[in-house]
Amino acid sequence: MWYVIQTMTGKEEDLRLQLNALPGRECFYECFIIRAEWLKRLGGRWEAQVRPLFPGYVFVETGRPEELFLKLKETPAYARLLGNGRYEFTAVEEEEEDFLRTICQMGQEEGGVPGSEKRRLVRLSTARPQESGEGWQIRGPLKAFEKQIERINLHKRYAVVRVSMGRREQTVLFGLAGSGEIADEEDSEIAASLQAKGKVEL
Repeated sequence: MWYVIQTMTGKEEDLRLQLNALPGRECFYECFIIRAEWLKRLGGRWEAQVRPLFPGYVFVETGRPEELFLKLKETPAYARLLGNGRYEFTAVEEEEEDFLRTICQMGQEEGGVPGSEKRRLVRLSTARPQESGEGWQIRGPLKAFEKQIERINLHKRYAVVRVSMGRREQTVLFGLAGSGEIADEEDSEIAASLQAKGKVEL
């Protein structure tokens, strides 16, 4: 089962590393961060970036949550990574986990070593207005959350979606590619940038 451990935004990777170095590492299968592709305009070009889809959240897959929680509380380094002194350790509902597995592309790092961390990456989606002027034509991971979309900003290439995670509602941002396929000159730059990003460790 998946659980969410909450830390300060920007400290997700620090917490993931602390978890992997935790004494009694056998009490969980894997810890990971769900990341998403994102486009940002820099110097007149769209630059591909990767950032946590759920800022401040690290996911753990374990069948022994009580044991893991006690080990975490005994680790001073873990306490320093918490934003407000509260130990946020929350089960992910089965339906939420299924959604996350659906939208993530899972695979090992290029040339992956057995036992290495699996990458969970949410790819870019596309969105274009319907010809009728009502609703959107959506492709990609965002399609799974079509009914929860609050707004779409085509100019800045993101969609705001309200989701439930760990029994708590929040908004997350999904990155958008250009409308239609990545095919024109501008979007070819995006494709090349994403390919380059895929060669580095996330």
